[in-house]
Amino acid sequence: MRRALALLALAACGGSAPSTYAKHFAAAERAETAGRHQEAADQFDAAARDPASKREKEHAAFLAALELVRAGDVAGGARRLEAIANARGEHAAQARWELVQMDIATSQPNVKDELDAYVRAFPNDGLAYPALEARLRIARDAGGEAEVLNVLRALEPAIAGTDSAPRVAFEIAESLAKQSKWDEARAQFVAVATKFPYPGEYWDDALWRASELDEQQGRVPDAIADLEKMLSVIEYSTLPGTYIRPRFPDAQWRIAVLYRDKIGDKAKAIAAFDRYVDMFSNSTRKDEALWQEAKLTDDAGASCDLLAKLVKASPDSRYVPCAMSRCAKIERPKDSHAPKTCHAYITR
Repeated sequence: MRRALALLALAACGGSAPSTYAKHFAAAERAETAGRHQEAADQFDAAARDPASKREKEHAAFLAALELVRAGDVAGGARRLEAIANARGEHAAQARWELVQMDIATSQPNVKDELDAYVRAFPNDGLAYPALEARLRIARDAGGEAEVLNVLRALEPAIAGTDSAPRVAFEIAESLAKQSKWDEARAQFVAVATKFPYPGEYWDDALWRASELDEQQGRVPDAIADLEKMLSVIEYSTLPGTYIRPRFPDAQWRIAVLYRDKIGDKAKAIAAFDRYVDMFSNSTRKDEALWQEAKLTDDAGASCDLLAKLVKASPDSRYVPCAMSRCAKIERPKDSHAPKTCHAYITR
């Protein structure tokens, strides 16, 4: 970020000589790199005094405060950081976080209050996440999950409607689960998915955790419904990249496994594995899905068709020799790097 601002200052000058701000800024960075932190602080100060933009001046002043701390003037740097934090400018959240970290490093007794205040004051800042994590670690060490839940419940109304709201809501659900309050935890996970729907950050995680609790409590159809709800939002990109979240393929796989192993519905398990292949054609488990589907298929011809599809799509798969041993009509692909024989662990 600092270099980007310096380059902006240079760009504003076009082909002319660098501005005084840019000269001081570059000198400060050279001094910082060389470990001359007091010199770096002085040069950043000089840049901040130059008639540059308000944003550039604030940025240089923030870096000067950091360099003062590194130079050994902790009290002086801290006073400057405090002033920057209180000014509520662009660097306020960063400055306050630096102060909190300094207190964490020196084990100050008021750290938990500082962390709590930080999340309340800057709930939309990216640093609110590590601040919350640090606050919960302190709570957990002091009073276990019961204390963690107390802290989260107290924070919840203060950060409502902010970027921290879904995070706190999800942590409440996790804390309830850790206390074996299964029904409350499940309800909270569902509430997270309902209140912060897709593309919310915790949409898929919340429904995944709800499905795990449902399965754990023997509510397998509900677990499948949770996963189906997650997958109902899938969208595909026509551009490079993907909208497929890491949980999505695992969700469809679990649906197939739950139908196969928990409910014993072979037809629905086959359909679920088939859907996995269609939905996630680039998955590294596509060959395994076809293998599982073929194993469940009673019709020998249909099973061989699936295995032939497996071999054609994944000629180097570990399942190739297994497919050949099950269906005599399947030939080993030319230049295949698959194993020569079917490993016993696959057929066990």
